[in-house]
Amino acid sequence: MKKCVRIILSFAICFFIGVGASVSLTACKDEFNFTISDTLPDGQGKKAKVILLGGQSNASGCSRDDYLKKNVSEEKYLEYETGYDNVYINYFATGTNESKEFVKCATKQGEGGGFFGPELGLAEKLHELYPNELFFIIKYAWGGSNLYEQWRSPSNFGKTGEMYRAFESFVETSLKYLKEKNYDFIIEGMCWMQGESDSFSVENATEYKDNLTYLIKDVRKKFSSYAGNNGIAFIDAYIADNPVYWVYCDLVNESKRQVAELSWTNVLIDTIAEGLTCSSEPEEQPDMAHYDSMSQIKLGHLFAQNVSQFFD
Repeated sequence: MKKCVRIILSFAICFFIGVGASVSLTACKDEFNFTISDTLPDGQGKKAKVILLGGQSNASGCSRDDYLKKNVSEEKYLEYETGYDNVYINYFATGTNESKEFVKCATKQGEGGGFFGPELGLAEKLHELYPNELFFIIKYAWGGSNLYEQWRSPSNFGKTGEMYRAFESFVETSLKYLKEKNYDFIIEGMCWMQGESDSFSVENATEYKDNLTYLIKDVRKKFSSYAGNNGIAFIDAYIADNPVYWVYCDLVNESKRQVAELSWTNVLIDTIAEGLTCSSEPEEQPDMAHYDSMSQIKLGHLFAQNVSQFFD
């Protein structure tokens, strides 16, 4: 019999709107044994840069593709839909959508079939800045997941969280495949969009600093053999300044700020000052928990611009 772990989400994911809703998902141990279909050509020693992407729903991807299509030109949407020849992704989004192979980074790689995450803007900006370089994005994110328990890393006190363990396994499987396909890659950085689920209590929001510090330490230690000269950069982002939804968002964001000051390879994106919004889509009843489509694209751009400063 499969041993399963119940994961209770403290708010609704893409398919539900509203605070206080609860979604119950089951993550089975077998899900930690990830496999990848062999679809990439032999790398023949070609150099590549790897970027990790993790977090909860705004990393998993709950921005609506239909609104993206409305907000950009036909030419730009076709570009997004087709994907980028030099940016590939292996993604796992809340168990509702996964690639199980490296594919071109494109639309609809978020939760369910009609959503996308920051990977799209990340790929667009990387393609724009480095059209002749090869990138692999490895995304493991789960909507509603918290850092204080589910993403708790091994060196932190207490039991290692199921999300962290699954993330490690997913990344390891992806890296092993790239190595077997003869790509000469390094991990340049990790992009992190998470913290909303830790904002529901003073204790969890206040402890976010320590929990995030341990997470960064463990990710860097685990994958140090794949790091470049600058190590693995950690690019974080503020959660939305919306205390109606994220009650102690100010405490979580202050914790993020303090962690960013601990190392020159820690970077924090001020999504509030950058004007990212969650208030426009859908028009009839805005989903205040998740970024509007163009804000999600901008988040990806900001991730790319900040991680690229550490490229070897």
